[in-house]
Amino acid sequence: MVETKRLIIRPLTADELISHLNSPNDLAKKLGLTPSQSLIDNETKEAIKNDLLPNIADPSKDPNFYTMWIIIEKSKMAIIGGVCFHGEPNEKGEVEIGYGTDLEFRNKGYMTETITGLVKWTQKNIKVRSIIAETEDTNVSSIRVLEKNGFILNKRNGKTIIYKLSTKNRFLPL
Repeated sequence: MVETKRLIIRPLTADELISHLNSPNDLAKKLGLTPSQSLIDNETKEAIKNDLLPNIADPSKDPNFYTMWIIIEKSKMAIIGGVCFHGEPNEKGEVEIGYGTDLEFRNKGYMTETITGLVKWTQKNIKVRSIIAETEDTNVSSIRVLEKNGFILNKRNGKTIIYKLSTKNRFLPL
């Protein structure tokens, strides 16, 4: 779990991830939280079923890199979005992240704060040397979040751009 000034960023356990897949609203109620206003789309459901759940169940793998982390706004005790890693660090020490925020909580600095917290969390893992994030070149909000956290443009692939941040010897305030 990661805590920042306004947020709690909490990884879901395997059972919670299954509950989230079946009914995000029921999971939120079980956790005593206001549910996210975003519906879980088919792409996310498929990723949970085919990628996250098989890996989170493997005892040889770090479950924190194979689950969804919910973003909880402290004052409202509401789930306002989510973030996940796309697996454990590769041979270069890179991990990829993906994230999303509910519409009503966008442009308020929550995702910037979330990524700052996760960067600090990854600094404690000796295997993580850098974080990458892929976004569309038209997604100005996502680009702004990454740049505010010190990510730099690493490469372009058509309309997709990849940002990268070295996590070693980098300390960000919460």
